[in-house]
Amino acid sequence: MKQLYLFRIFFIVSVLFVFQHIKAQTVVGSLAEFRTAVQNSNQNIVFTAGNYNLEDLPSGSRVITCSGSNNIIDMTGVRIKTLVGSIREVYFVISGDNNELRNGAIEDYYQSGLEEVTDFSAYNNDRAHLAYGLKGDPVMSITGNGNLVDGLEMIVKGSFPYGYGSQYGIGSTNTFGLNKRCGILITGVDGGGVGNTLDSVTMYHYAFGHGIFMQNGATETIIKNCYVEGRMRLSDDMYNDTETYDLPYLTNYTFPSGEDYRTLPFVESYPIPYDVMYPLSEDGIRSYNNTGSVTVENCTVKQMRGGIRLYLASSATVINSKAIDCGDTNFNLPSGGTIAGSSGNFSFAPLSDFRLNRSNQNIEMTIIPSPNAIGPHNLADVQGNGHNIVFHRTDGPLDTSETRAIVVSGNNSTITNETEYDIVLESSTSGNTIKSCGGGTVTDHGTNNVILTFDNCEDIDNSCPKTAALMEAECYDSMLGVQTETSSEGGSNIGYIENDNWVKFNGIDVTGMQSIHARTASKYDGGYIEVRLGNLTGTLIASIPVTNRGGWQNWGTDSITIQNGIEGVHDVYFVFKSSRAGSIFNVNWFSFTSPLLSKKEPVLIDKSIRVFPNPVAKELTLLLPNENLNSSDVKVALYNIKGQKVMEVSPIHNNSLSLNVSHLEKGVYVLIINDGLKTITKKVVKI
Repeated sequence: MKQLYLFRIFFIVSVLFVFQHIKAQTVVGSLAEFRTAVQNSNQNIVFTAGNYNLEDLPSGSRVITCSGSNNIIDMTGVRIKTLVGSIREVYFVISGDNNELRNGAIEDYYQSGLEEVTDFSAYNNDRAHLAYGLKGDPVMSITGNGNLVDGLEMIVKGSFPYGYGSQYGIGSTNTFGLNKRCGILITGVDGGGVGNTLDSVTMYHYAFGHGIFMQNGATETIIKNCYVEGRMRLSDDMYNDTETYDLPYLTNYTFPSGEDYRTLPFVESYPIPYDVMYPLSEDGIRSYNNTGSVTVENCTVKQMRGGIRLYLASSATVINSKAIDCGDTNFNLPSGGTIAGSSGNFSFAPLSDFRLNRSNQNIEMTIIPSPNAIGPHNLADVQGNGHNIVFHRTDGPLDTSETRAIVVSGNNSTITNETEYDIVLESSTSGNTIKSCGGGTVTDHGTNNVILTFDNCEDIDNSCPKTAALMEAECYDSMLGVQTETSSEGGSNIGYIENDNWVKFNGIDVTGMQSIHARTASKYDGGYIEVRLGNLTGTLIASIPVTNRGGWQNWGTDSITIQNGIEGVHDVYFVFKSSRAGSIFNVNWFSFTSPLLSKKEPVLIDKSIRVFPNPVAKELTLLLPNENLNSSDVKVALYNIKGQKVMEVSPIHNNSLSLNVSHLEKGVYVLIINDGLKTITKKVVKI
């Protein structure tokens, strides 16, 4: 009986628990009912399909505030239409937490029945009905946490001015007064704005204002599968605005040269340029100061002022997204930001402008051909330092109408250019490595930049190995303080290294490795390299002393045994140390070895040994100096980067040897020469 009693108690509690978590269904058939329902929590709200007009609500009750939490709000088939001029503030607010707003549409419309603005003169002259914004507010504001907006369509209309872009100011220092209207704002008011998601939102933005933007501490924002589209206007058309009340007429067809837009006539001004496309809205996806992390995935922004513009976020990741035909820039990121699998063009503005010299970005971008590009802009303006950038290209016509280049002004970046577009390194640049394989030329006005040209883009990946067997120093994944320069041994090395500078290699498999080697050059005593796993203060597995060889390009290999066995895949940090100020040593490469690769601990490289051609396609020639032939037991072996022996010749009886490598796969190999007294290694690239 006692067991039956306990079972009944358990069953009742379980049922009560289930009922507590079942959302009550609420069906609403009017905006008034909908406005009331979304103020409560834990509901499945179904809004009956149909067209609804916001002005059907009383004039003081037209703001729909979803202050409830844990609601599923189904707006499938619902279209909420708002007459431009009928409300002066944000009219759809999600202030509760963990709500899901699904489907539906929100559309602004004009009283006159106007669908598309083509007469900008008449439009802007009717500020009471047509050119009427929300005083800068968005149509929708999300101030709660953990909310999802999925499948919403928005058509945003109504602002003053419209048709002139940012020409007459964007903030308080404007010429004629602003009445902007934006799309969706995610904002961290009163501790909110955390963990919100926009999914499959489609926005047609036909007003002066932002599409989707974040402010005031909004963070952990995810924007995916979204589409934002604005409009452009050719600058020449503004000269047709000839009525005495038209804005171009009132400014004598000029715009101010400085930041003060308020004084008429402008103290200093420029004429409206010809052959420039003006974006009529602001940015498509935008972060402002004090915003946290944001992820943009599988989104498209078209014909806005800025495309995906996140340079003021604390961190940003852009994946599989596209920004095209924007008026100021198509992409930019904060320091440390990432773009992967994305694409953009440069029809009306640079592909990216690297705003405010933001640095250390990882970018993999496909350039969309722009044969009809107009306006005075570069293809891209690479500002900031320490970037790792790869430019691909989609198929399409060559851009022969006007030469536009990727212009670099920062330092210490690695840029791989697989396109026909040219790269120009300005006089301010230093320590950049440019790898070009698409036919574009590289013009170097800077200092200590390294230019590498490849016939085949596949060769580039092979030329920059990052495995335990061989890590070219300049192929780091991130770094602090170092610069890349040309090495006397061919290729590149890192230099200008100071105390506590470092480089990091991601995901290196160090299982079974027993020795660490660094190819170094120094003219001072006392330097050493800490090898740490995981992070800058992670497990110290070795400290490699750096030998003073009397010069910055006098190379030798410093080695040390790892005292305790190491296993697994780790991020490996090489931290450079010395008690002296200024430059301490240079590094060409790093290498871990196991007994498979080297039974002798010191790995000594001799400059007098020649290996050519390198890279090699068919036959590799090895020339040895006579002094290396003091034993008949000279062995030559070739290993792949997995440490597997793929070829061996022994013994060697003269100082010239040819190896047929035509049958080997493309990639990086390590050539090891051993005469019983010392071991000599060379990197070989098979193409």
